[in-house]
Amino acid sequence: MEYWKWLKMVVVALIMLGEGWSNEGCLEEERLALFQLKPFFPSIDSRIDGSMYGPIIEEKETSSDCCEWENIECSSITGRVTHLFLNLAYTPPTSYDLVYSYDSYDRRTGNNEYWYLNTSLFLPFEELQSLFLSGNSIVGFVDNQGFEKLSSKLNKLEILDLSDNYFNDSILTSLSKLSSLKSLNLAGNNFIGSNPIDGLKRLSKLKNLEILDLSHHNYIANISSQLNDFSSLKSLRLQDCGLVGSIDMLEFNSFINLKELYLGSNQIESLGFSSYDKEQLRLNKLEVLGISENLLNSSVFSSLSPLSNLKSLYLISNNLEGPIHMKDLNAFSYLEKLILLNNKVTEFVPSQGILNNLID
Repeated sequence: MEYWKWLKMVVVALIMLGEGWSNEGCLEEERLALFQLKPFFPSIDSRIDGSMYGPIIEEKETSSDCCEWENIECSSITGRVTHLFLNLAYTPPTSYDLVYSYDSYDRRTGNNEYWYLNTSLFLPFEELQSLFLSGNSIVGFVDNQGFEKLSSKLNKLEILDLSDNYFNDSILTSLSKLSSLKSLNLAGNNFIGSNPIDGLKRLSKLKNLEILDLSHHNYIANISSQLNDFSSLKSLRLQDCGLVGSIDMLEFNSFINLKELYLGSNQIESLGFSSYDKEQLRLNKLEVLGISENLLNSSVFSSLSPLSNLKSLYLISNNLEGPIHMKDLNAFSYLEKLILLNNKVTEFVPSQGILNNLID
């Protein structure tokens, strides 16, 4: 057994040597490409202070190994760049971001220095898995060449964050060519074209897409019923999207793999099912429902009772008043987290229900 372990190590070492791999630095082609990107994304190999839009306050001495640079991650095996964190100031999403939304939401830069992105600068990064470009005031592409230019070479790209820029809906066609995408964040852009829903339908070509964020676009009021081909989605975020009045959950019935749905910061007054047939309900994988900052009252619990597999329900800042009868929650036998902050709930009336899992 020890012999085979030793032999395997020798073979791996020979392969690395044969490919010219060493742990002394990243590929020269990628290092030069990063230098070309740096004038547009100064966070490359720089220290950024803790504020969201704070200036770069300290330049490090540039290492010859770009894998050691700030906001760059490389494969430990090949030495190639796998992750580029080029957000204005990269901050990973938190549970707070997903539960709450913001009035007057705008995390984009305030300098109004809009610019056009040259996507060809990313062509050397053939093993790139994630690309974060949030908050950079990008308005479009040089020579109208969008992300379709990258589709042939960046076939490992799984995460793309374009939130808080100034893209219009014309970007959607080019994004539909990135077939390897699993997570796409388009929140807070300028999708105000003549037919944005048709543009979003093109994204249904992304058969591997699991996470889609379209938050902070007011035109999306009827979008849920239009996206019937997104069966691969596991997480959908439509916060601050102009959803008003009564929302029929059957509009989401085509999302058969959906586990998380966030509809916060809208003006939803009621949320439920226009008709209920247990055999036809396809939302049985839904575990997290975020509907904070709406206009919902206590009837929402009975309205959502068909969603019996819910584990987390966020109802912060709604119109819940008076007592909550625990019997109204008995349908949610798997519920572990119920958040009701900033409502006018006076008490919880006990019952002999089965909510043994509830922890919050």
